[in-house]
Amino acid sequence: MKPHSLIALLCTSTAALAADLDYYRDVYPFLKANCISCHNKTTTKADLNMETPELMIKGGENGPSIIPGNGAESLLVKASLHEKDMEMPPPNNKSGAVNLIPEQIATLKMWIDQGAKSSVKVERAVVLQTFSASIDPIYSVAMTKDGRYVACGRSNHIYVYDMATRQFIAQISDPSEKNDAAHRALVQSLAFSPDGTRLASGSFREVKIWKLVNGKQASGAVKLSSAPASADLIKKIATTGKVVVVSSAMSADGKQVVTGCEDGSVRVWDAATAKQVIELRGSVAATKMMAALDWNIAAQTLEQAFYKSEITRIEAQDKALDILLGKAKEAIVAMNKVLPEKQKAVPPITEAKTTAQKAVDEVAAKIKAVPGGKPDAVLDKELKSAQDKLITAKMAEVSALAGVSAAQSNVQDAEDDVKRITDSKAVNAKTVVAANTAMAAAKTLQDKAAADLAAAKLALTKTSAKPIAVSFSADAARVASMFDDGTLRVWAAASGTPIEESIGNAAAITTITSAPDGSFVATKAVTQSVGSSPSWVLERKIDPKGLFADRVNAVRFSPDGKTLATGGGELSRSGDIVIFDVTTGKATQTWKEKHADTVLCLDYSPDGKRIASGAADKIARVTDIATGKQVNLFEGHTHHVMGVAFRNDGRVLATAGADGAVMTWDMINGERKRKVEGWTKEVTSLQFIGATNQIVTSAGDNRIRIVTDDGTEVRAMANLPDYMQAAASAPNGSAIIGGGEDSLLRVWDGAGKELAVFGAK
Repeated sequence: MKPHSLIALLCTSTAALAADLDYYRDVYPFLKANCISCHNKTTTKADLNMETPELMIKGGENGPSIIPGNGAESLLVKASLHEKDMEMPPPNNKSGAVNLIPEQIATLKMWIDQGAKSSVKVERAVVLQTFSASIDPIYSVAMTKDGRYVACGRSNHIYVYDMATRQFIAQISDPSEKNDAAHRALVQSLAFSPDGTRLASGSFREVKIWKLVNGKQASGAVKLSSAPASADLIKKIATTGKVVVVSSAMSADGKQVVTGCEDGSVRVWDAATAKQVIELRGSVAATKMMAALDWNIAAQTLEQAFYKSEITRIEAQDKALDILLGKAKEAIVAMNKVLPEKQKAVPPITEAKTTAQKAVDEVAAKIKAVPGGKPDAVLDKELKSAQDKLITAKMAEVSALAGVSAAQSNVQDAEDDVKRITDSKAVNAKTVVAANTAMAAAKTLQDKAAADLAAAKLALTKTSAKPIAVSFSADAARVASMFDDGTLRVWAAASGTPIEESIGNAAAITTITSAPDGSFVATKAVTQSVGSSPSWVLERKIDPKGLFADRVNAVRFSPDGKTLATGGGELSRSGDIVIFDVTTGKATQTWKEKHADTVLCLDYSPDGKRIASGAADKIARVTDIATGKQVNLFEGHTHHVMGVAFRNDGRVLATAGADGAVMTWDMINGERKRKVEGWTKEVTSLQFIGATNQIVTSAGDNRIRIVTDDGTEVRAMANLPDYMQAAASAPNGSAIIGGGEDSLLRVWDGAGKELAVFGAK
């Protein structure tokens, strides 16, 4: 339609708009969709902000965009009509804005003609529709610090899995939501508390905290549900495995046999081949202790690597200083050689200047003595000659003195350099001594932890208690054993991880008999039970009015578990961080507009004093929590910062970018350490593995990739079927999980072998 036709339409349309127009009801919706995306406080193109009538009247580079009472002459209307070489929105714009239709332009013009009045913005409740069954991508995953439990969000549901048994164990739901959902909208973020007793989930304008509770325990008797293996099979196992079998049981499907052996071990065998599948030893307490020792070994390895790199850096610096020191000493020697000569040359030159001055004075006296004060030409010439010689003599003296001064200054500068370099080397020497001391201390701690770990593993092979009764659970996922010291212990059959135990009294054991259902019952004089079922219940809903403008893209517990940080904001406008007290649910810190665009990721420093945030504004920031002041601002990504993670020692921060790169930042000097590349699409998440320098990442290029903070690739789980949105690792790297658009949660071992794939229940 041509402009003059539109003008005619405007004239005819105004009759239908007799009543006063309301800005937020009638005008704002189409301006927001097609104009404000490029003209707001964050993206203020042409210096024009169109978010309010007042700002449009204020205008930008070309003056006011609207003239109250005169719609026809307002630049906004003319641009919408594409008059005078103005075409707004521009074609092929990145915001997807389209031209206003004639009816919208008519409404805009009439509103301006009526005075361009503002109005009260009415907050409208967002009505969320039921999700389609096909909309169930995994946007977030979380793993407990001990690596035992894993949670993932699919659509608006949350699922929890046991990594020990590699089984689905619970779907977390809010009774107030429909269809067993956890939230009304998509689950955008998840995080377990450090002790694993709480899980936080973020969604649209709300955060929920779920608390771990255990199901009811059985009492009075312990059931070991399995029939014993046949005598022939036990004989074959004993011969093949070279073990003395004390007790045995068959799995319900008859495919496996579990035996309690004379050496204190519990072993699972393949019934068809009599080959050992897995050996089960240890206790929950021993496993926790060994995990702590593993963590300590890794942490001390990191400490040694840091101090070794510091020593290497200082040694390189000292080499450079030695070169400078040599040059300074050479300069002193060279200048001290020429200085006496230069000093020796000064007296004769000074004497020559004195003589020249005397000659000038004598001629001047002659001239003064001439009657009438008028010298003849001969005296004038003689005076001129004497003065020229004096000037030359003075210049020679100045030059000679300057040469002496320069030589002395060069000697002094070189001596100052020697002192400065010597002082620097002395400081470096002390630093190296301190680094070597710290490195030795770390090595001592590492060696002790390694020795303790070796001793703990050896102790497992020397168990004195005998497994007098054994059994599979009905699904063969767990193996239980009763020992002759009264201890009842349960392991995950898939991983060999001790998961439960109950300490009893050997004297309390009476008999082990077959129950009517075919299970074994260990009858005891005291109550002893295992087999509780973990579940998570809603502890608190956090949806403070006005604090969550949109989706909560990040949740993170502090290292002490007392506070919960949340990140979000309004897309393209603001990036907000709010920190809540976990016990009360009250906000303790509110940082509005910490970023210019929505916050996508958060991480606490290991000491809990700082928090790192990454946002869609391409920036990562580190903020001091006590003061709210910015400590570091890291720029380098050319697209959204989608992940941030502190290394265990707090000396390095890693950031993941939608530009297909991971950046590592030195937190000591506040500079970039390394840019790690090799991804072809967005790096969607990252996490340091335990106390190591290894980083597990997920990306849109269908890979879960592990790299070091120096850029070396450790391994990659490649050729995955769909866009990977999130990944996490067990502290010791023994299990890696990843989820993405295809809704499948995948589990790999530390070597990259796929262990399990979980779909939606």
